[in-house]
Amino acid sequence: MKDRWNERYSVSGYVYGTEPNEFFKKQIVKLSAGRLLLPGEGEGRNAVYAASLGWEVDAFDYSEQAFRKARSLAEQKNVNINYIVSSYEDYQYPLEHYDAAGLIYIHMPPDIRQSIHRKIIRSLKPGGIIIPEAFHKEQINYDTGGP
Repeated sequence: MKDRWNERYSVSGYVYGTEPNEFFKKQIVKLSAGRLLLPGEGEGRNAVYAASLGWEVDAFDYSEQAFRKARSLAEQKNVNINYIVSSYEDYQYPLEHYDAAGLIYIHMPPDIRQSIHRKIIRSLKPGGIIIPEAFHKEQINYDTGGP
């Protein structure tokens, strides 16, 4: 999977653009800025947007190509994000640390999904918010994206 995403993100432009996901954008503005976790963040569009609103953003993806683009986008927009290259399994999820987590079309193998979701939930402070947007299992029939 890592090689697949590195290849996908190796193109010159941003695969999903530089503007935040619309659903994420509509939800994050409803919340008071705090600490935000963005697993599988790709090229950084949501991280950069959240940082521009005052969020302290921790983001990760296992694609080095995505990491480079995210750092570049943050520099262009003059914001700071804490972005590292990591897998879902290797990321160190701090306990009760985040005010929110954005799970925006993250692609995760089914055999680790429940375990990683539990880690993300435990990384939220009491009352923390999850902003999820995902593909329905029937999406595969529409040839419009998704795993």
